[in-house]
Amino acid sequence: MFSIDLSGKTVAITGASQGIGKAIAEVFAGSKASVILLSRNKTKLEENATRLKEIGINARYFVLDVSDFNQVQSVFKEIGHIDILVNNAGIHFTSSVLDMELNSWKELLDINLNGAMYCSKAVIESMTKNSFGRIINISSTSGKHGEAFSSAYNTSKFGLIGFTQCLALELARHNITVNAICPGWVETKMALDILNDDKYASLHQIPKEELEETSLQAVPIGRFVHPKEVGYLALYLASEYASAITGQSINVCGGLCMH
Repeated sequence: MFSIDLSGKTVAITGASQGIGKAIAEVFAGSKASVILLSRNKTKLEENATRLKEIGINARYFVLDVSDFNQVQSVFKEIGHIDILVNNAGIHFTSSVLDMELNSWKELLDINLNGAMYCSKAVIESMTKNSFGRIINISSTSGKHGEAFSSAYNTSKFGLIGFTQCLALELARHNITVNAICPGWVETKMALDILNDDKYASLHQIPKEELEETSLQAVPIGRFVHPKEVGYLALYLASEYASAITGQSINVCGGLCMH
């Protein structure tokens, strides 16, 4: 019977306070892995870790701003060895390039792209010494095609796919795989915020009350993705069954994107 048991493995998940990150943590908890929750939101981290401990999971949390390289180095040193890293932390905002605030552009790239590199850099040496590792980057279908008024977010997700491919080639000989997951519309607070954003509606010239339905019509399966469906793919990519899969960018989008 097909099952995934990660007993004895430690997985660290960034952006684990809510949404996709929280769901990934819950899915990995079901595999008996030790779970490390990382985020800037201490209150939600503590709540999530407590919930996992109540069901018998070895769960710890650390407050972490992935855009701060020195903080990443310090926190990962405190954590110790990590077998599986899921780079999930990310933010989004809507803006035309003309009206783009440079600080907003920089902040988004620092979190969505640089943060993934900082965290990966922090675990590579230990993974290499152990001749095993899994690095899973949560990109997006937005990293595979352009979208108006989302240049910062799309740029970060395109970059994350490129980083995934380069790192996969560097680490393949060490039995370390590096893959990206590319969700489409997912039932999360981030998606809900976008679909309730007056600026997003105005720039795309769609009445705000029609945003969700318009977005839903573009998804062939007729619904948004559940966060745990992203988690299930992450769990598979972390398992022995996916040991020959590396450098890939796999969509979980209900057919929204097919390349």
